[in-house]
Amino acid sequence: MHLMLPALTFRTPSGDIDRPTTAAYAYRAAQTWAHRFILSGTTTGGHQTSEADRAMVVELWAETIGVDRLTACCWTAADITHATAAGVVPMIVLRDLASDHDVLNLFASLPRPSYLFSHPEFSPTTLTPQLAATAQAAGILPAAAKVSKVRPDTIAALRTATGPDFTLWDGTARHIAESLTAGADGIVTAPLTHLPDPFPTDNVTELQAAIDATQHHLDTQHGRDARTAALFAMATPRHPSCGG
Repeated sequence: MHLMLPALTFRTPSGDIDRPTTAAYAYRAAQTWAHRFILSGTTTGGHQTSEADRAMVVELWAETIGVDRLTACCWTAADITHATAAGVVPMIVLRDLASDHDVLNLFASLPRPSYLFSHPEFSPTTLTPQLAATAQAAGILPAAAKVSKVRPDTIAALRTATGPDFTLWDGTARHIAESLTAGADGIVTAPLTHLPDPFPTDNVTELQAAIDATQHHLDTQHGRDARTAALFAMATPRHPSCGG
């Protein structure tokens, strides 16, 4: 099972990226078994920051842990260009796309490999099974996608439409076993972004219990900003004990 964690970006009181604290957090994250970290996603407010800040986050993480376990949430064309140049696989947000035709044109223009982030909050047109099947038949389907706000039966239909070589991440971790049974390769979970110590193992039952404990707390917060603030409050980054 693939585990993807949205990565936190720490900031100074003046609002600048706190490079030492973020680097220490990246170092801690790399010690877990998580397969990939999503940079500049919604959990850390990436869609509300500047292209320059998002580029800095990519460079900081790449310098700290390398690029093999990174994907950068890309909100603009410049984000895609920068991530690709840095050797980080871009995760392109489906954003403000009015029709399947617009989505297919986007797919055809993307670098390879690319991932997708499909969420109805950001686009009226999302990655449906029918759209995925059309893109697959045309040879323009990207390598993977994180899909949010979909039910397990839609996960199953997406798996059928995309085939076994496509990597599919469920954007919710409220029912991991059900998502995996439906055909997801893994899950994306914000409730582990604070990097609990000890970090849960890859046993689905243990992982679900750890996620549920934090999710219960997050569900008492009202709105994304409050949930994000709660995650930052739980995160206690420590600088690595050795340099280099």
